Amino acid sequence: MGGRSKKQTVGYRYRMGLHLVLCQGPVDAVQEIQMGDRTAWGDADRAPLASGHGLASLWIDKPTLFGGDEREGGVVGTIDVLSGHAGQGRNDYLMSRLGPSIPAFRGVLSLVARKILFAANNPYIKPWAVRVRRFTAGWFNAPWMEWNAEVRTWDEDEGREISVGMNPAHILVQCLTDPHWGMGYPQSSIGGSFWNAAWALSSEGFGLNLIWTRQQPIEAFIAQVLDHIGGILYIDPEQGTFELKLLRDDYWIDSLPQLGPDEIVRMERFERAQWGELPNEITVVYTDWATGKEATVTVENLAAIQLQGGVINQRRDYPGVNYGPLAARLALRDLRALGSPLARMTLTIAPTALERPPLPGDVFLLHWPRLGIERMVVRVTGIDTGALGAAEWRIEAVEDVFGMSNTVLSPPPPPVEEPPLDALPPALVLAVEVPYWELARRLNRAELDYLTDTDTYVGALAVAGGTGQLNWQLATGAASGDLAPVVGEDYAPLLTLDAALPVSEADAIGVPVTAVSQPQRLAVGDYAYLVDATGQIREAVAILAFDANAGTVDLARGVLDTTPQAHAAGTRLIGVGEWLAAETTERAPGESVFVAAIPRTSTDQGDAVLAANGQPLVLTGRQARPYPPGRIRINGQREPAVAAGDLTLTWAHRDRTQQTAYLVQQDEGDIGPEPGTTYTVRLRDRNGTLVRTQSGLSGTTWTWGVASSATDAGPAGDTVTVEIEAERDGLSSWQAQTRTTERAGYGLRWGQFWGGV
Repeated sequence: MGGRSKKQTVGYRYRMGLHLVLCQGPVDAVQEIQMGDRTAWGDADRAPLASGHGLASLWIDKPTLFGGDEREGGVVGTIDVLSGHAGQGRNDYLMSRLGPSIPAFRGVLSLVARKILFAANNPYIKPWAVRVRRFTAGWFNAPWMEWNAEVRTWDEDEGREISVGMNPAHILVQCLTDPHWGMGYPQSSIGGSFWNAAWALSSEGFGLNLIWTRQQPIEAFIAQVLDHIGGILYIDPEQGTFELKLLRDDYWIDSLPQLGPDEIVRMERFERAQWGELPNEITVVYTDWATGKEATVTVENLAAIQLQGGVINQRRDYPGVNYGPLAARLALRDLRALGSPLARMTLTIAPTALERPPLPGDVFLLHWPRLGIERMVVRVTGIDTGALGAAEWRIEAVEDVFGMSNTVLSPPPPPVEEPPLDALPPALVLAVEVPYWELARRLNRAELDYLTDTDTYVGALAVAGGTGQLNWQLATGAASGDLAPVVGEDYAPLLTLDAALPVSEADAIGVPVTAVSQPQRLAVGDYAYLVDATGQIREAVAILAFDANAGTVDLARGVLDTTPQAHAAGTRLIGVGEWLAAETTERAPGESVFVAAIPRTSTDQGDAVLAANGQPLVLTGRQARPYPPGRIRINGQREPAVAAGDLTLTWAHRDRTQQTAYLVQQDEGDIGPEPGTTYTVRLRDRNGTLVRTQSGLSGTTWTWGVASSATDAGPAGDTVTVEIEAERDGLSSWQAQTRTTERAGYGLRWGQFWGGV
């Protein structure tokens, strides 16, 4: 048949207008645009396009970038580069599509594609990537603007000078001073050391290419830059300016100050890493400039590998490095620093030892004959000058890797023979059934969930019996003659009360005390036990304040599973803190365990000293018992002068499983309670006879009416003792709350009750 052939549609070309916002603007130049990992526009086509202060347009003519019409087409069209300058106007193409009420998009770099051909036969946009360069754009201070901002170096392979990146000193300055996205400090806060560092980094060919996003704190970004360059950023204490110190071999040994026995008050710590802990191979991961993907370079210390019997690799990530030779230099730098057994130390000096406090990164010579150190180059990593006028400065330092070859060692002096020190019996050994509070801190979540009501643990506290006592060992056994050592621990602090302490729910403020042993170990925020003459725990208290000079302590009464009790002058207060030694063996309620402490010194070990006057500790399942109620009120008052008419008791719930974050005080409101918790109220007359028991109370209030009191107690009810304890699953609280009131206008006084045992 004749005639024209009919046209057939074999595919479609796709065009689209786009507005892509890329980053903070302005930038120095747009260097390359990639689509689908292929260069659509870039250096191969023309010189980099400077974004300048206004609009620049570029033409892309790559119709076969993705295979042409036979495959996925290509890219053809005009793209406007909007620099984001403060004077930038609105884009005419965007206005033609979105209307005139659009912003000018100042302050950001963006691209506008004017309905470009972006594909054929495939309607999906391929991922775009844009390479930009920014060294000087966006600066707000002319002296820093073009001075060594771009780091260039000679590349032997290419035979030309190439750009390595932005000077890291300039990066740090803009992070500190930029008013829009930086920290906003004034330019006057930048010290002169930044100029020296910028020159040094430029001469080293040390340039970085980094992207900062707001998801990363600016402080973390600054730390990343410092990690790249091996530098320290600090504030000069005299000038108040930011200073940048590069850790380099830039000092003369003979000009360094020396610190020795005359200047150092004490050497608190001196340690050196062992060869088995050090890496002998370093792999640096950097970003390849051409591909934008990760690349690696690895260096080895062959002698160390042979010495250590194998490769110990450590990875170091430097994403800001885009130049392979620079990455190799950093690998060698880190191998030298991390692979050397450098000494680390903490020392205290008197302020008169130096003209000024050393600054982070400062270098000095250490002379310490006691360790056989005649001369060692040491670098300061941190300093604590304390409060104004402090008598001592504390310095953290490390042996400087650049000065290792200048270290001079001498044989240490012979050790001084000290006479043997006898192990003295502890002044107090207190047997403790470990409370739930301690278990919640010592066990992990899985172990705590595995804990049952029939599990209980034995612990103890001990107080040193004299000076020079090193520590002690907890020993337990079923018989006093069958004790086995369990675990070692340090001695606890001990005070005695110089005044009687009455029963009171309120805090005890300014209680006079006498220090007996190691009062410096009594820490505010910890808890302590008040112990009677028989060596039994009467009450746990929280340490609110301790003034060793004035000899006073502030206490929160009846914390954890205890209630306020009355204590005579001379009652001992033993701090718990981190000094409680405990078994890991699970025991059961009803067991009897002998508990003892074995004192030790550096040269001697003494005999075991039994707790509780030689009597065994009878376990009661303390950790599983519900906490007694708190916030006890009689007719709405803590300590009413008269309790007349109906006797209304109120209290607050407590929950041992929820009270593990801090020490809950008596006067706080409801916490919990544990599921199944009820309360039992017992009333006793003036003779101590039990006249009324009310159990199974699940609320927080109960009233004893006038008629009931006359029937229950009769005339002997003119003085009534109220006891309130918690119960759960057949277990009663370790202690009960007790109040005694005179009901005929004689006022209120407090009684004592010890329950649960």
